[in-house]
Amino acid sequence: MHPRLSTAVFVVSCVAPALAQDWPNQGGNPQRNGRSPAVGPASATSAWTSAPTSIISWAPFIEGQRVVTVRESGFPQSGGAANDTLRCYDLASGAQVWSTSLAFGGNTSQQWIAWIAGVKGGKVFASRSQNGSPQPITALDLASGNVLWSSTATTTAFAYDGAVFAPDGDVIVGDFTSVTRINAHDGSTAWSVARTCPVSGNCGVALSSSGVFLDEAVPGGQVLSKLDPNSGALLYQSTLMAGFTDQNSPFCSPSGSLVFFSRTQNNSAVDFLFCFADTGTALVELWRQPVRWTTSHEHGMASDDGVYTFLPNDEFVKLDALTGTVAASAGVLAPLGSPNLSPKTAVDALGRVYVSNGWASTPASSGRLWAFTADLSSTLFTLTLNRPNQGGPALASDGTLVVCDLSAVRAYRSAFAPYCTAGTTTNGCTANISASGVPDANAGSGFVLHVSDVEGAKTGLLFYGLSGPLAQAWGTSSSYLCVKPPTQRTLAQSTGGNAGACDGTLTLDWNQFITTPSVLGWPFAGGEVVSAQAWFRDPPSPKTTMLSDALTFTVQP
Repeated sequence: MHPRLSTAVFVVSCVAPALAQDWPNQGGNPQRNGRSPAVGPASATSAWTSAPTSIISWAPFIEGQRVVTVRESGFPQSGGAANDTLRCYDLASGAQVWSTSLAFGGNTSQQWIAWIAGVKGGKVFASRSQNGSPQPITALDLASGNVLWSSTATTTAFAYDGAVFAPDGDVIVGDFTSVTRINAHDGSTAWSVARTCPVSGNCGVALSSSGVFLDEAVPGGQVLSKLDPNSGALLYQSTLMAGFTDQNSPFCSPSGSLVFFSRTQNNSAVDFLFCFADTGTALVELWRQPVRWTTSHEHGMASDDGVYTFLPNDEFVKLDALTGTVAASAGVLAPLGSPNLSPKTAVDALGRVYVSNGWASTPASSGRLWAFTADLSSTLFTLTLNRPNQGGPALASDGTLVVCDLSAVRAYRSAFAPYCTAGTTTNGCTANISASGVPDANAGSGFVLHVSDVEGAKTGLLFYGLSGPLAQAWGTSSSYLCVKPPTQRTLAQSTGGNAGACDGTLTLDWNQFITTPSVLGWPFAGGEVVSAQAWFRDPPSPKTTMLSDALTFTVQP
């Protein structure tokens, strides 16, 4: 018999769970700001590594339980083979699901290395285009690798440009001379407009709900342009940014109200990160901050819209979104590479920052990925990589961190991770949640949530949600509600222990609990990301109740 569900003890919101966001394109989202709603790993715990080796590390893209990337055994040969394959891996195990090669006619002046624009809506979008060699975008079925269509329009974009996706899945790709929106269903052209990118090869665009942002060369330097996403029409442009070249793409805040561009060319007099406010009628410069020269730099943004970037002295910092001043610093990072630096950044739901140096030179052992806390005060772990180049980091919706280097495609995953802050009770207790076992959709038992240091001789329970983490004040107490609603309560239980002491506990076999029909998320299939927390009585406190810290974990199939 399944346990009877407990009665309500606090109010929850009746809204649908938020849809998980994977890593569909470079920069991780349409705004290209590296932000992810997933909780990434806090340690370098390897989930899997997969062959084959590659002579260049290309970016991984993630949707659902699939990771796709390009692995390359050699450069394309005129009159010969392409020497590259698109590879699809199972996110959970790293097993190869399929591999295929885009059609190659044997003429390297017309077709070059296959590159992936991104993955969205069950489709992989790829091409053999390069600057000066226009080719269509080809859509492949994510499940099988079979070709679905090739676009009517052609592009000269390459892997360093990338692409972004409109809400309906349409591909928006920028290249040296144009920006094009391609219909995701059949490859027809929604619109295509001319543009003047300063340098070929790094001409990608960013997308907000109201516009497409791109950089363009004008007399005396560059400007940012905003296009109508539905028609491609020019809406307005920023003021002039002095300088001759640049090799980065713009990015914007999740709301689109702030637009950023790292306009750098290895000249300290004109190398600045610019921030513009998008007022709806103009792009108004808010600030500019001297930064290090970078190329193909995918920045990261914090939850307060602060920007993670590199100062000219190689210091990795967080800049305040409204002033551009340094708000936090991890110090000088090394090795970075000299003179070129091509960082890639991902920021998880807890603010953890994952940044690679994009190393693609000699020695191969100088490739790095660093993981920091949100305030950059602590290094969580460091990976030594073999020339990671474009190879991530990328975060899956279940928190798996994927990175490619020359040796392998690599995945890192924590079985569960604590987050948020426990409240302190009137007797000085700070309840701590932990777990043992494996959260499994089909096991029926064996994953136990355990809460220690709870007020003794009180009533409490555990609850969970599927919509991600939260940090909301619990009334005027020192607790925080750390699970975004809707939430599912489990059975009320006694904490045991002694009144006035911190020797109480709460336990729950979560695998067993989710076998109950009608509980939130039932039936679980695997891949769900769960946030869990404990609630218990503390009558003298302002809200008469207190909360533990929280735990996030991914259900295994």
